[in-house]
Amino acid sequence: MSINLDGKVVLVTGTSRGIGQELVRQFARSGAKVAFCARRPEPLRALEAELAREGREVMGVVADVTQPEEVAGLVGKTLERHGRIDVLINNVGIAGPTKAIEDTELSEWNDTLAGNLTSSFLCLRAVVPVMKKHGGGSVVNIGSITGKRPLTYRVGYAAAKMGVIGLTRTAAEELGPQNIRVNCICPGAVDGERLEEIMAGQASQRGITVEEVKQAFQGFSPLRALVQAEDVAHLALFLASDLSRHMTGQDVNVTAGIVMY
Repeated sequence: MSINLDGKVVLVTGTSRGIGQELVRQFARSGAKVAFCARRPEPLRALEAELAREGREVMGVVADVTQPEEVAGLVGKTLERHGRIDVLINNVGIAGPTKAIEDTELSEWNDTLAGNLTSSFLCLRAVVPVMKKHGGGSVVNIGSITGKRPLTYRVGYAAAKMGVIGLTRTAAEELGPQNIRVNCICPGAVDGERLEEIMAGQASQRGITVEEVKQAFQGFSPLRALVQAEDVAHLALFLASDLSRHMTGQDVNVTAGIVMY
C-alpha cells in the first residue's frame, strides 16, 4: 500500500546520513514538501540535488537543533517557504561515548542528552504552536530499543532514549485534545555507518573483533537480520499519515524481533 502525503509539509531533523536521509527520500517520494536539517551543509546539498532531479520539493537547512535559536530559525525558514508544518520527525541523535560509567565525563553525559533528548523537546516546543494554529499534526520521535533495555557502556545514550519515550507519552497526553498525535519509533541495530562506529566501540571495550560484535547483534534477532533504514522510514510514513489517525503515545519497535515489548 502506497502512502500519499500530497500537500503535507514535513520537517525532518538529523539528516546527514542513514535513517535521516532515508526519511527525507521516502517522505519526498510520497508527495510531501520536505524541509530537513543537519549541522553540515555537504550532505544537505547532495540530498537536495538528488531529490531535485526527481522533481521533489525539498529544502535543506543547516541547523544545530540542540540550540534554541537555531531551532527557531529552522522553523521560521520552513514557515516562510510553506506556511505550515503538518509533520515533525525528530531524528537527531548522537551515539555518545562507549565508556564505563566511572570514565564518562559530565560534558559527555550532557552532550549525549542534548543530542538525543533536548533536541526533540526544543523542536516539539517550537512546532506545537504551529500545529495548533492549523488544526493538528503528527510528531514522530525516533528513539531506540536502548530506550527499553540496558546497553552496557552506553549510560548516557540509554538514559536519553528512555527519556524520549517519556517525552512521547506525556506530549501525546497533553496535545491529543488539539489533534496532535505523538508517537515514537524504536529501531534496533540499523545497518550503516553509524552502527559500524558503535560496533567498533563495543569491540574495543570488550576485547573482541568487530565481526564478532556484528554476529552477536544479528544473532539476537529471530530473523538473524539487521534493520535497514528504509524499514524505519516506512513506519514513519504510516505514523505520519491518516492511516494511523487513532494511534498516539505509542513506542513501536522495528528491531527484527530483538525486542518484543
